[in-house]
Amino acid sequence: MKRSWIAQIKHTKELFSSYWGARSSKQKGIFIGTFLFLIISLSTFIFFASRTEYIPLYTGQLTQREVGDITAELDKQGFTDYQISETATMVLVPEKEAPGLLVNLASAGFPKDNKINFDIFGENLSFGATDRQYDILEREAMQNKLAKVLTNVDGIKSSEVILTLPEDSVFVRSEDEDSASASVMVEVEPGSKLSSPQVKALYTLVSRSVPNLPVENITIMNQYSETLEMQESESADQTLDKFDEQRKIQQNVERDIQKNLQSLLGTILGTDKVYVQTFVRINFDKVKVQENLVKPSEDSDKGVVVSSEKNSKSYTGSGGNAAGGVVGTGEGDVPGYVGNNSSGDSSYEELQDKVNYEVNRINNEIIKSPYQIEDITINVGVASSPDSPNQLPQATQDNIRNIVANTVRTALGHPEMTQEEIDQRITVFPHAFAENTTKESNEAFNWLYIAAGAAGVLLIGGILWMIMRRKKQNHVDLEEEIDFTTPVKEPDYFAEQELDVQSQLKKLLKQRPEDFTKVIRTWLNDEEA
Repeated sequence: MKRSWIAQIKHTKELFSSYWGARSSKQKGIFIGTFLFLIISLSTFIFFASRTEYIPLYTGQLTQREVGDITAELDKQGFTDYQISETATMVLVPEKEAPGLLVNLASAGFPKDNKINFDIFGENLSFGATDRQYDILEREAMQNKLAKVLTNVDGIKSSEVILTLPEDSVFVRSEDEDSASASVMVEVEPGSKLSSPQVKALYTLVSRSVPNLPVENITIMNQYSETLEMQESESADQTLDKFDEQRKIQQNVERDIQKNLQSLLGTILGTDKVYVQTFVRINFDKVKVQENLVKPSEDSDKGVVVSSEKNSKSYTGSGGNAAGGVVGTGEGDVPGYVGNNSSGDSSYEELQDKVNYEVNRINNEIIKSPYQIEDITINVGVASSPDSPNQLPQATQDNIRNIVANTVRTALGHPEMTQEEIDQRITVFPHAFAENTTKESNEAFNWLYIAAGAAGVLLIGGILWMIMRRKKQNHVDLEEEIDFTTPVKEPDYFAEQELDVQSQLKKLLKQRPEDFTKVIRTWLNDEEA
């Protein structure tokens, strides 16, 4: 015979009551805590999963007028599930609806750009526009275009430009009256700082974009009312960067020389017995030298023959008055003048030899590279012997100086340096390293740790021995108190007739839950039969 659903519910309830009653308070607390944790976790997950996530419809910030136009268009299209940010510069919509709304608003021409730009001159500009109106539109378009260009500089979030252009006049005016001026307000992104090249780029863009606008007529300020001034000369930042670069080069050279010497001397004397310290002075000047040399050819001391010309003339004649006699010896003769010789021959010969030589012309342009070591100082500390802590053997000093001298000579590039000049740049001194003291202190600490560990082991062993002894004594006392030979009579739960059935069942449930379940199950079977 099948039980009714009411009986099944009662039976299930009784089984649960018996099972729940048999559990301890700790188990009940664990069951209840686990159940509440699952309920709260599931509720939280459902809440966040079903919550609508709103995102900005447009990435950039909008003006309040543009936000009003967009919300009005959304209301017109029947979409009202949108939100406005606290600053009223963004429209927030559900993430799933954003792509469709962007397409619908774009087809309707939103967001509208209310700024005047150069496109207005290609659109429907009225035919009867005056020159005054045209100048105003041109200046406004120039301002908006220039403000948009400035935002392309890294670190500039937005910008506003106000231009003052000179009016055309037939009269002659001074240069100051004929030049334009500009006032620029830039909004720098939070956490950004404009460098000197960036500020110079802002001034250059404004000056080159407007006719007759000198740099001194431009004023640029940030949102904190701080004037951004352009530095014409080399800025302090660039000088500092140059100094940092040169300092790093010097440190790298010192570190390389010190590392090589430390490795070499450490191999000979011991790694923990030598210390090397190096200081260098480097010339960072870049020198350019130009030489114009003139040298003869290699195979001749006179050079290469370019052209050669030889001329020879000779003449021989007879008869006629020829020069003769002794100079100035006759009567009426002029002193120093050769007299005539009435008879005799004459001859004449002329030789010319012209040779043009060409020499070697050499033009040398020599650029000496910077980063040359001008001077170097090397200090070497060597561990001394325990017998003489403040002295080093002379042989050890000489060997170290010979090794370091080669490094000094090579670094300076002067092989002809004297030994005295090299010795002035080398210092070898005895040094007591702290590792020996540390080693002795470590040994003392090691003995201390060993003694402390032994004492701890003895203490723990004594405590364990006392605990085991106490447990053994308690066990003996318990055996003496209880006589296991006497049979233990189990209590009869139904012997007390003065107790009613309900009290007996409660007592049975507390002391023997399994027997209680069997009694209930027997009663139910009897009722069903």
